[in-house]
Amino acid sequence: YMSQGFSLYSELTVRQNLKLHAELFQVPTGTIPSRIVAMAERFGLSGSMDALPDSLPLGQRQRLSLAVAMIHEPEMLILDEPTSGVDPIARDAFWRALIELARRDRVTIFISTHFMNEAERCDRVSLMHAGRVLVSDAPAALCETFGAKTLEDAFIACLEETTEVRSDETLPPPEDRISTIAAEPLPSHAAARSDRRGFDPRRMLSYTRREALELRRDPIRLVLALLGSVILMFVMGYGVSLDVEKLTFAVLDRDQTATSRDYVLNLAGSRYFVERPPIADYADLDRRMRSGELSLALEIPPGFGRDLAHGRSVLIGAWIDGAMPQRAETVQAYVQGMHAQWLSYMASRTPDQAQPAAGLFNIETRFRYNPDVASLVAMVPAMIPLLLMLILSMLTALSVVREKELGSIVNLYVTPVTRLEFLLGKQLPYIAIGMLNFATLFLLAITAFGVPMKGSLLALIVASLLYVTVSTGIGLLISTFMRSQIAAIFGTAVLTILPAIQFSGMIDPVSSLEGIARLIGHIYPTTHYLIITRGAFSKGLSFSDLHASFWPLLAAVPILQGLSLALLKKQEV
Repeated sequence: YMSQGFSLYSELTVRQNLKLHAELFQVPTGTIPSRIVAMAERFGLSGSMDALPDSLPLGQRQRLSLAVAMIHEPEMLILDEPTSGVDPIARDAFWRALIELARRDRVTIFISTHFMNEAERCDRVSLMHAGRVLVSDAPAALCETFGAKTLEDAFIACLEETTEVRSDETLPPPEDRISTIAAEPLPSHAAARSDRRGFDPRRMLSYTRREALELRRDPIRLVLALLGSVILMFVMGYGVSLDVEKLTFAVLDRDQTATSRDYVLNLAGSRYFVERPPIADYADLDRRMRSGELSLALEIPPGFGRDLAHGRSVLIGAWIDGAMPQRAETVQAYVQGMHAQWLSYMASRTPDQAQPAAGLFNIETRFRYNPDVASLVAMVPAMIPLLLMLILSMLTALSVVREKELGSIVNLYVTPVTRLEFLLGKQLPYIAIGMLNFATLFLLAITAFGVPMKGSLLALIVASLLYVTVSTGIGLLISTFMRSQIAAIFGTAVLTILPAIQFSGMIDPVSSLEGIARLIGHIYPTTHYLIITRGAFSKGLSFSDLHASFWPLLAAVPILQGLSLALLKKQEV
């Protein structure tokens, strides 16, 4: 089959296009080189074997499309308006090639055309209108039937007669006037040839090699595939941080004693706070907090040191910028912690002073797995699942949707390639790229970000392989119902980023979610891979500890593949 749009792969050379289609049509491996040479010589392509199709003149592209269609020596050839937009010289040369195929190679050719002078070269012609066959016969017989000098005049006469006279029922329906074609037995070699539709690894690997070549010759996608996750890792690793440090604060000290200054120094000496010049009055406090200069303002009342020495109750005012509630709560916790630390210090300096009952015991908090409660240790292992999901699903979806836009998806429809071979052939290169991305992100995590790897590296690698297969499978699934690359990018981003951030436990535990959000959290693959990455990096876990998170990833692989197979059509509707 040769489509009107020349369904050639623009990233492959002439030679590679011929080789790919020979493999898809299961031409024996040993005969492929000779078939390529024969097609190149026959259709005048010998001087352009290493050129890309888009660089060829339209006539040569036309001949390349015909060579691709003939590479497996078919008994029947179907051409869809192959000479549209071609100059008369190239059109005449093309028809000479078709006549040679029909007369010398005994190839049956079906061709659709709106040029009547081309149709006159055929042995039989079917005139059609509005999707219906009006009449079928030899060109000369049609001219004689309608008393016309040319086939074009015969078509016009047939059309007028059909539309004007059929209403009077003076003519039989067009189907009754179509001449029957004598049935002839198929040649023995054609009858012996079987159309094998079973799974063929060779066809699958042909698509894999084609996808790898296309990716290598597309610099934008290649950069996105190899460096996109690295760039986003640095942006998110340092930009998306839950640490609240270097908060600016200032003090309205109305006591001005050694005790009040000691209290302020206790806060200023922390890595969480940076002191700014003192506040003069309430108007100064309001102005500086409105401008964003201060995140915290403390007001120490008069007599602070005296009242504290005499054991009287003292109130310190803490004004916190509440424009960001989560950050404000963190600042409040910091202030309360520093306040309690200072009170404990002062109590140790005055052991004879009476202490409240609450001072008889202390609660010492220790953080396991992340003693410093550093944001990077928590966020970097969480960035790996997010980036592997986003980048790989997007690349895989684009690889299929791009073929729909360019028209090369027609090769899936007209070759013996099965849907499974097509999908796996598309998926395998991105699984390899995904594992390369994982290795790069892993090295960045332990070197550039200083996140320790405490658990089983083998468990993390196996889980990553499963997760990469799942993320590329999601891309394939999305591609089955997307028609444009822009829609594929937008849809993939929405369907991967939002669940990965909101429902996977990256920020809030899945157990704290409710309703449909909790259901999504339990079934979304990122949830389970995130448990594995955090467990392997921070908690020192291995296969035996993480096996429950492997099963959902393993189950997602055939489910996604099955859905993609069900939704991908072997033929356009």
